[in-house]
Amino acid sequence: MSQILSRTELKKLEDKYTDGLSSQEIVKIFQGRGVKFSEATFRKYVQMGLVERCRRVGQKGKHRGSRGLYPVSTLERINQIKKLISGDLTLEQLKGSYFAMRQKVEEADRILIQVIDDINEYEKIKERKDRHDVQLRRDLETVVRNIRRIAKSMEDLEHAPML
Repeated sequence: MSQILSRTELKKLEDKYTDGLSSQEIVKIFQGRGVKFSEATFRKYVQMGLVERCRRVGQKGKHRGSRGLYPVSTLERINQIKKLISGDLTLEQLKGSYFAMRQKVEEADRILIQVIDDINEYEKIKERKDRHDVQLRRDLETVVRNIRRIAKSMEDLEHAPML
């Protein structure tokens, strides 16, 4: 099975959904390509840790609540999952593989980048840069570099020939 969404299609969707996609939009995209895919299947992928959890975004207006948005990279993950399970792998095998670990590393990377952005925003608001804030930012940047190194190593492992 080839990729359901091509790199070009993924790029177009990334440009269109800069803030992220709802679970309904994700399901609709795959169903629109003739893929058997449902909300329940998507939830299962999330619960198994194969796809990252959504981030909650508040709706404008009184008593509107919030909605969950997933990064566009979720589409690529589902592409990969569908490709892998069309072969010899099961979801349980994926759950215990580097695939699930890599998902967690990528999610940690995104979260840490958001923390650094929040710290930078905090510094702008407070208009102060005491030693603690500067050191915290440096420490977090070191953590982000280390996580990126781990993510790159896992990506290299994914493409390495099997022994």
